[in-house]
Amino acid sequence: MTEKSMPAEMRRRLSLWVSLGALLIFAGCGQNGSTQTDVSATASNPGGVIVLHRGNGAEPKSLDPHHAEGTWESAVIGELLVGLTTEDEKGEPIPGAAESWETSADGKTWTFHLRDHQWSDGQPVTAGDFVFAWQRILEPKTAAQYASLLYLFKNAEPINAGKMAPAMLGAKAIDDKTLQLELEHPAPFITELMTHQTTYAVPRHLVEAKDDAWSRAGDYVGNGPYLLKEWIPNDHITLVKNPKFYDAANVKIEEVVFYPTTDSDAALRRFRAGELDVQDPLPASQIDWLRKNMPEV
Repeated sequence: MTEKSMPAEMRRRLSLWVSLGALLIFAGCGQNGSTQTDVSATASNPGGVIVLHRGNGAEPKSLDPHHAEGTWESAVIGELLVGLTTEDEKGEPIPGAAESWETSADGKTWTFHLRDHQWSDGQPVTAGDFVFAWQRILEPKTAAQYASLLYLFKNAEPINAGKMAPAMLGAKAIDDKTLQLELEHPAPFITELMTHQTTYAVPRHLVEAKDDAWSRAGDYVGNGPYLLKEWIPNDHITLVKNPKFYDAANVKIEEVVFYPTTDSDAALRRFRAGELDVQDPLPASQIDWLRKNMPEV
């Protein structure tokens, strides 16, 4: 399975829960539409807030997209940040941070036009943030595991090998809202690649001030549908709706809580008990029961 914020295989697995009426959200990580489920006020939930409880496979090492290594990390990052493109409910690329784009006749130069939107601290998201992020992930000192996914960008591979300065990357901000990207060769799949966390922008103003500490709870600034409210290691990560997200009006789930679920059999029991709304991965030992009781839609 590829390391993507919501890869096709994960979508296939999550579709099992739909048949039982489980809450699902595609809001960030590249999924920016969401479904709404009515939640009545209770003693434990006095405001009737819509909360999605997600079993997430493992404890994240980092929520910095340049240091993420697993789908359990990208699932969270994909709710905090959004790339130039994002995905619809079928996994197809649609406009995200960029509202439109065009390519040259030879397919080697792409120009992206950013929508007017903000980081969660109110600072504007600019084309320069993307260029900064791409140069940062390719810096040898960053030691990003998936930097090679950007090797189709002009000069990316020699930059990552320390043989060329990051400024030589084939990416430049024409102005704050216009980003030009040069490729080593034509790549018609570039809009799909832009949904992957390795291509996301990071808030340059914050990363330059705090370095890797920018991605900790209390400091995290994103441009996605959710904010990082709390991270209790090996227990849970709580995200809350980002009011500055460009499509906030269509984000109906107010909170998403991720739980590390390394024991998928135990996680399935938690799901069946109503403690989890979504679980990934599914236990191979229970595949027959799952096929019988949770058929794909």
